[in-house]
Amino acid sequence: MYRWLWMAGFGLLLAASAPPAAAHEQAEAESCEGTTTLEINACFAARLERAEERMNRYLQAALQNNAGAPSVAAAIEASQQAFLAYRNAECGAVYEDWKDGTIRTVMALSCQIELTDRRTRTIWRNWLTYMDSTPPLLPEPDPAE
Repeated sequence: MYRWLWMAGFGLLLAASAPPAAAHEQAEAESCEGTTTLEINACFAARLERAEERMNRYLQAALQNNAGAPSVAAAIEASQQAFLAYRNAECGAVYEDWKDGTIRTVMALSCQIELTDRRTRTIWRNWLTYMDSTPPLLPEPDPAE
């Protein structure tokens, strides 16, 4: 019984220390001002466009940096295609989950923005930084705004 109580207490501690997903989504929604669903959707779409532009800039830098290693550049391109397929499937599932509400577009766009930001950081970490003290080829990316 004590073991069960300890495990339950540990689980509650972990749950309490994790930031609530709803708070993150609410903070994102608040940063896009608008009075109508269409205005808020447009704001999130613009944010996604900026995130994609930045991701593509980092991707092009990674490909250019590996131009002398065609197999590496091809692997980077293949990983990008796999990422895009994953993002479309994952965020499509989010849209499907929210399809009966007016928030469906914002939820899907938020998903795309978050995954695009993560991908940009992954590109930066794997292909634009060095193991030593050499400065990265591009600055560490911040989340899209």
